Amino acid sequence: MQGDWTIPAVEGAEVRLRSGSIGLMSVEATAPISAGRLIVDRDATVLELSIALGRLRTGNFILQTAARSLISAHRVQDLVYSGRGPAGVLAVQGVATAGDIALELALAITPVGPGHDPMAEIEVKGSATVGTVHIPLPGIGTVDDFAFDVDARLRTSAD
Repeated sequence: MQGDWTIPAVEGAEVRLRSGSIGLMSVEATAPISAGRLIVDRDATVLELSIALGRLRTGNFILQTAARSLISAHRVQDLVYSGRGPAGVLAVQGVATAGDIALELALAITPVGPGHDPMAEIEVKGSATVGTVHIPLPGIGTVDDFAFDVDARLRTSAD
């Protein structure tokens, strides 16, 4: 399957991030896609995503405040991911960058659109280990071996 697809910024186009355990809790957050593109051709698979960290949401007011504090401390508004994989494989390996943070991230891409157009919607999944993270919450402070899962279901439009 070859083609060039845009991933538009539409309501509901969000990336879900779920952490492992942080003390007695885990963190689940969503951030909207502000732009994206998927290219599958005879040479490679390329995925580019821009995620609006400035609009990140959590289900917990305290965690929301901590997340916004982290984003402000690093002076970032967007996380930009650029990944590349071999031709014929819907998987990419790349770097997600936001300000002074750079993180290696492998993502699997699965077409989940209707039978007549499976690439009309894609599912993107992966996981990463960040290492030590300082979380500005009383009683938590530093988390060693912070890891999270990425899960997104995104509409696409053929270019």
